[in-house]
Amino acid sequence: MKVIRRRKWLPPKPDEYKINFDGAMFNESEEAGIGVVVRHSSGQVIAALAEKVGKPCNTELVEMLAARRAVIFATEIGIQQPHFEGDSETIIKALKTGSLFSSSFGHLVKDTLVHVSSLGSFSFSHTVMQRNAVAHALAQRARLYFPLLVWIESIPPDIDSFVSTNFVVH
Repeated sequence: MKVIRRRKWLPPKPDEYKINFDGAMFNESEEAGIGVVVRHSSGQVIAALAEKVGKPCNTELVEMLAARRAVIFATEIGIQQPHFEGDSETIIKALKTGSLFSSSFGHLVKDTLVHVSSLGSFSFSHTVMQRNAVAHALAQRARLYFPLLVWIESIPPDIDSFVSTNFVVH
């Protein structure tokens, strides 16, 4: 018998917020996209953004830029004690341990940790790509916008389909 695991977004603890982030490189241009979605433990989208940025030299750097943007977005909209989640193990490890300061994006790790310290308690965790589908769809959608589009308590209909199909009800 084969066991099939469903890889859907898992909510944070009751009445807490999870902020998923992702970056995407656009091969057809010198641009990349960042996607961030803030969700309540009920699954409700609180806010989201899609931002187009200049194409960095590698995918780890665009993932780091996405993590940094997620932290800044949380401060901008007043989210306290957030749980940040991304699908790059390298970036999550760097943010959890404060390591990789000597890497090409060490300055971004430091800057992100400075910003996140203003949020009270916080956490970072790694997730699989399938559980990060909404942030990934927003990062891909960034190719349509310049430079930034933000949604508060709403999300575009084409992205909403990812929200409803990517949520585990407990």
